Formats: sequence, structure tokens, C-alpha cells
Amino acid sequence: MKPLEPLTAKNRQYLAFRRAVLTSQARQIVGESSTSGVVEFLRLPLQRLPQPEAVKVLLERCLKRSSNRVYFVNAHTVVMSRKEHALEETLNRGDLLLPDGSGVLWSSRLLGKPIKFNLNGTDLIPALCKAGAPKGLSVYLLGAKPGVADDVAHNLTQTNPSLTIAGIQHGYFEEQDLETVLDDIRQAKPHVVLVAMGVPLQEFWIDQHAKHLPGITLIGVGGLFDFLAHRVVRAPYLVRRLGLEWCWRLMMEPSRLGYRYTVGIVAFMYIVLQDSLLAFKRKQNIATQQ
Repeated sequence: MKPLEPLTAKNRQYLAFRRAVLTSQARQIVGESSTSGVVEFLRLPLQRLPQPEAVKVLLERCLKRSSNRVYFVNAHTVVMSRKEHALEETLNRGDLLLPDGSGVLWSSRLLGKPIKFNLNGTDLIPALCKAGAPKGLSVYLLGAKPGVADDVAHNLTQTNPSLTIAGIQHGYFEEQDLETVLDDIRQAKPHVVLVAMGVPLQEFWIDQHAKHLPGITLIGVGGLFDFLAHRVVRAPYLVRRLGLEWCWRLMMEPSRLGYRYTVGIVAFMYIVLQDSLLAFKRKQNIATQQ
């Protein structure tokens, strides 16, 4: 595997500035005395929040009608962001980056910056809907194959009868229908749009069109709709607790996820080790200069 291409000096300056801004914002949200905050993880500023606090922060932003770009970051996202620097820059322009998966948690410990909390969308989004339903939260479902979002809407409202589904649109619309889709979202006026298009398409879509959807929180949720529509069976609780949900998913969908959970994991470990060695070398250089 060839060495990863470094970011340009200009991009590094921007990303450093953006991380500083996000850290400041996090302190304002959770308070200086809180153990929560932002952790710089493999060049991405991830939130370190327990799930109840994350739900509270998200819900407050949604109900206040502030514009937000929210992304989940897992091992696959990190690998893709190193292959496509445009994705890394898009993620760093986001308003909240949430850690997703056991790979992120163990590697953050290895890097000496433990994140502690796994805020995967499969748990967080239902919790957000449950907390927001009594407060009038409205959700627009965008993405996945035709019919899947309809099942998601049915299941969410079965669990949370007071939840408002503001609209539904599958992710296979044509480019010429984009303005119609954006108009439909604007007219529906949801608090939040769940964008299920997969990485990196959903991140690019959110980053490009957030400015056209003011006052709406856009969340990239990947394959979440398949789980909420009961098209894919989630791993048993014990398997999830052991951090082995990825093994379960690989067994359930080997043809789709085989490359991601074999070659992708090796690529992720390479990135983690590379960054760990770079951090170690920086510390050595600082020590020798003192």
C-alpha cells in the first residue's frame, strides 16, 4: 500500500482553524467542566458525548431550527476520507461529527485519545425520534431504494405515534428531479432530514445542498433505513456489546460488505498505525529540541 498523500499547507491551516472552532462550540454546548467535548481523531474532530447528551444536543438544534450538517464517522468513513480528500474536507466543514462503531473506539484508545461513546445511528436516530416526538419533531426521509423509506416511516410512527413524518423520497431520483426534491423538502419544513445515500455520496449531497435548506438539520445515516425498515436483521445485543457487530453484518451481507470488512479493515489499521507513528515521532522531535 503506497503512502497516503498529505494535505496541502492551505488545507491544513483551514482544517486546524475548523477544529478550533468546533472545539469552542462543543465547550459552549456542554460546559467547560464537562468530560464531553471534541476529540481530534485521525484529522477529524469527533464529538465525545454520551448518547443521552448527544440526543439532547441534536434535539435542541433541530427544534431551534438552526442549520446543521451532521455526519457519522466509522472506520469505513475514515478510509474513504483518506482516499478522497474532498470527503475529508467535507467532513471537517460539518457541524457535528459523531463516532460510530467499535473500530473508532478501540483505535482512539490506541492513539491515546479515548472517545468512549459509540454514537452509531442505529441507536441514536431512534432515540432522537423518541425524545423529539412529544415535542413536535418532524422528520423527512430521503434515500434508499423505492419503498424502503415508506416502511421506515410506518415503523417509526408505530413506535412513536406523535412523530411527524414530513415527507418521503427514495434516493434513486434523476438529476433533473433534484430541484423538485429540494422544493418538496422546503415546503414540508421538517426539523431534520435523514439522508440515506451511503458514504461518500450523502456527505457530498448534504454539503452541497445544505445552503438551499435553511433551518433544517441534515444527517447522513448510510444504511440505517434498511435496519429501520427491517430489511436487514441487526446483530443480537450481546454481539453488539462485544463490539462484534461488524462480524454479524459481514455474515448477513458477505457480497456487499466483504471488501469493506476485509481489505477496508486492513486499510483502516494502516491509517491508525501510520498516524500513531507520526504522533510518536513528533513527540520525540519536541523532546530532543527541549
